[in-house]
Amino acid sequence: MKAAPFLSLLLASVAFCASDFKIYVVLTEDARVQLSDGAIWQMDKGDVFPVEAYKNQQKSVILKIGGATFMTDSAKTRVLKPEELSDGVEVYRKNLRAYLDSTSKKIVNALVEHQEQKSKEKEKATPAPATPAPK
Repeated sequence: MKAAPFLSLLLASVAFCASDFKIYVVLTEDARVQLSDGAIWQMDKGDVFPVEAYKNQQKSVILKIGGATFMTDSAKTRVLKPEELSDGVEVYRKNLRAYLDSTSKKIVNALVEHQEQKSKEKEKATPAPATPAPK
């Protein structure tokens, strides 16, 4: 019996399962935070987020929302119990929708402003048509 194929399959399945594991925490206090994308958000007590990492000997926790992260005190969070997880994930999804809507609006506004600026620059660069001299 060759164990190598079985062992590699076992290791691959363990790695796959490990990547799906997430710890979710609930905020126990309101917190004003700065997201890694530069936005400032007011997070409310009861908001739920997945844990990205712990820092400073677990005194701080890095939480994730969409593609952005933010840091807060671990003392202001509580790890969700297994029976709270499905409701907590639903709360996170609502926050995620709000974050994505806000981010997409910012991107659209920036694109519109950029297009307007480009149009203004083009108008300045285009010489005015010459008016014929009176006879």
